[in-house]
Amino acid sequence: MRLIAAAHSKSWPLPGLWCHATAGLLALWLGATGLPPALAQSPEAQRKDYLLARDALQQGQHQTFQRIAGGLKDYPLYPYLRHAALRKRFGAARDAEFIEFLRRYPDLPVTPGLRAAWLKRLAERRQWQMFLTHYTPESDPVLQCHYLQARMRAGQRAGLPEAIRAVWLAGRSLPPECDPAFTLLYQSALMNDALLWARIRLAMQNNEAGLAAYLAQRLKAPAYKQRARAWIAMHHQPERGTASPDLKDNADNRAILLHGIARLARRDVGKAAWRLAGLKARYAFSPRAMAALNKTLALRAARAKSPLAVELLDRLGHQQIDEAVFYYRLRAALAGLPGQTGLPRQTGLPGQTGPDWPLLRRWTEGAPPASVYAPRWRYWQARALQGTGAAAEAEAIFAKLAEARDYYGFLAADRRQRPYQMNHAPLPADPAALARLAALPALRRAREFLLLDMKGPARREWRHALDRMTKAEMQTAARLANRWGWHGQVIQSLSRAGAYDDLALRFPLVYQDLLDQYAARHGLDRGWLYGLVRAESAFIEEAESPAGALGLMQVLPATGRKIAARLGLKNFKPRQLRRAETNIPLGSAYLRQMLDRFDGSLLLATAAYNAGPGRVARWRPGACMAPDLWIAQIPFRETRQYVRRVFYFAHIYDWRLQSGGPPLSQRLALAGDKTGAGCAALKVAGRPHAD
Repeated sequence: MRLIAAAHSKSWPLPGLWCHATAGLLALWLGATGLPPALAQSPEAQRKDYLLARDALQQGQHQTFQRIAGGLKDYPLYPYLRHAALRKRFGAARDAEFIEFLRRYPDLPVTPGLRAAWLKRLAERRQWQMFLTHYTPESDPVLQCHYLQARMRAGQRAGLPEAIRAVWLAGRSLPPECDPAFTLLYQSALMNDALLWARIRLAMQNNEAGLAAYLAQRLKAPAYKQRARAWIAMHHQPERGTASPDLKDNADNRAILLHGIARLARRDVGKAAWRLAGLKARYAFSPRAMAALNKTLALRAARAKSPLAVELLDRLGHQQIDEAVFYYRLRAALAGLPGQTGLPRQTGLPGQTGPDWPLLRRWTEGAPPASVYAPRWRYWQARALQGTGAAAEAEAIFAKLAEARDYYGFLAADRRQRPYQMNHAPLPADPAALARLAALPALRRAREFLLLDMKGPARREWRHALDRMTKAEMQTAARLANRWGWHGQVIQSLSRAGAYDDLALRFPLVYQDLLDQYAARHGLDRGWLYGLVRAESAFIEEAESPAGALGLMQVLPATGRKIAARLGLKNFKPRQLRRAETNIPLGSAYLRQMLDRFDGSLLLATAAYNAGPGRVARWRPGACMAPDLWIAQIPFRETRQYVRRVFYFAHIYDWRLQSGGPPLSQRLALAGDKTGAGCAALKVAGRPHAD
């Protein structure tokens, strides 16, 4: 095959720099039929040649690229060589080459990006008719506006002003590429003060006062101009604007006043609540608008730990409760925050110390709202019932919760001294479906990238394929990924499919030798270590977080350097954290360090591993507190979820490892409390540690 490829190259040698004609010939040649089957290369040889061709192109060795790529027509990643060649010579490539590529490879993940770049090139060159021929609906406003301009240039005026209006009517500034189309709109009969005001409203609702001021310059009617000035002034000076407003009671002025109250709440939520109470007597705010503003004020007050928080949270209706509202209500009730007595009250909420179980009982009455995680609602409903003496009702809820495989189910099972229900249900095997899926071009490409250790492109192909699958196909894809040892994609595919019951697939036993070795070396709870790794990276060895944490245990490079120095690991490089043989030793040593710092508390060490030891030292309770109460009040949502997930996963790994670990209540025990009852006073000994 190499000989035939070389013979082809001799028939039309390329000079050092490609010219237009030879580049076109190369594109046609790369798209030609493959070589005779008898001379086909092995997959291993094709993979080697793919890498050689890619490297040759990157180094500008075009004749070498031409020779090697020509023999890879039947290789699954061949389209990527064609894409790379087009990108390499993007400015010089002929339009026909782009058209042929887009026609031939519409399902490639990189195709939309290439199409968008080519369309922008067509717009720059004023090739409007070709732009219209190949334009597909785009979310990029630059391309949307190029499309409008292309229609203008091509004389396609039917419905054009309406199409321009749809793009123009946005609450944010749009790119300068839109100006030609917008000029046409401004000159059309569609443009009037009412339309300008509609966009000014959108801009102000989006806090884009600068855009609103720009648009206001085009207003003609004095009434509209005055209204726009009032709204912009309210935005910049809400305290002055809401003090004694001289505004008539109409829909626009009510919107202006509510905007001012919301802006004032950012600075002084108490003053905003008082001002709103006064304005309600003069203005007929709609129930919907009031409900939205009341929720805004309640959340602002709760985040600021204002004395008004309980009162404002209590005013919200059941339909307004979501995860954020439930968290702040739960935090307020568990902390026993006093209510604000100076504000006109709808209900009497006494101040107290310790959990306010009667308040929490009232706040968790009935069925959970659709936007709140039902087991969490039910668990705290049962705790509130228990705290107010309704033991039989609480026991019935705990009994039902204990049937589920869930963090709250495990807590409920501990309260009833019952074993955990794992409810494992293996996915059915379907060899024919597996074979059909494995033959899909996208999954063949993903497999090849995986074998080449190019996991980023492999994941991109995999996600692109999942976007086109049914839930059942996603489950089959998870089985396929498991066969490939690609556990991160197994987990993510099952999550997207909503298939959570095959625990063997979702909780793999990988890197077992390393995890067992370092759990023993550092005296770590084995199930806990596995659960933490599963929560951190889903066993994706090369994982990287937005904050730069790397690898299986998501170790920050700075932390890795410190631990490596302490362990005497020489010549440490952060890139080594992407490999299990470095990441697990360093991550487990750091976890041991957190455990020692927090007096052996798995709970506090887990929170510190995620949020940092300095924060957890500040959050650490100074008196008796049940662990479930402490977890529920962790200020960071990410850390609350992380802690619950780690301990939930730990017990699933106990089951997978058949290791019989301690119950959840014991694992959650705070420092010095071996029972999990939360009755040990926690004190920070000595000087606080630095992060």
